[in-house]
Amino acid sequence: MKGITFNRISREPLGEVEVFNLTNKAKATSNNKGEFLIEAKRNDVLIFKLAGYQPDTVLLINLSPLRRYLSADINSLNTVNISGERDIRKEYAQSFNKANAFVLKQGRGLIFHPSLYFSKEGRNARRFVRMLKSDEKQKVVDRVYNLKVISKMFPLQQPELDAFYLTYKPTIKFVKRLSAEDFKLYLEDSYRKFKLLPPEKRVLPKLK
Repeated sequence: MKGITFNRISREPLGEVEVFNLTNKAKATSNNKGEFLIEAKRNDVLIFKLAGYQPDTVLLINLSPLRRYLSADINSLNTVNISGERDIRKEYAQSFNKANAFVLKQGRGLIFHPSLYFSKEGRNARRFVRMLKSDEKQKVVDRVYNLKVISKMFPLQQPELDAFYLTYKPTIKFVKRLSAEDFKLYLEDSYRKFKLLPPEKRVLPKLK
């Protein structure tokens, strides 16, 4: 299957990303355009690693071209200012407007513009908006579950830190339904389970 890797913030392609298929042990490296090609099938698990970035993992539901956005490892950031949450509807207002073919007209209600809906520009805008919304949802997890949070709670060092992060990474739905205290208990329970694993299970398979 084919795919492209990007920096989550700048949206620039990332080269030299190591892509490892945890299921069949296949491996690949992205080129300077972020493109990679790897042997895979449905339900395989891919791992993405690049120095200075948090590892990423994905379960392949289908074999459509894959786009992965890697987040910089907060422990390696020296000059980045962290601000409040982004308002993507304001930041990308033009794209949201193009993605919506319905316009509210005073006295006429919602007016459908088929030329906008079926145009290439409209389709691209809707695709981009879906990507933005997916990105924002993933950040719900990233804000509460990242390498810095794990390192503060538990005495884990690499390579066990990456293995724990990928093994127990929660879903967005799971994070949203737990209180802060319940999520802390989940992490503590996961750590106890992790320490009971044999040493060879507490590290990720090496990329050969």
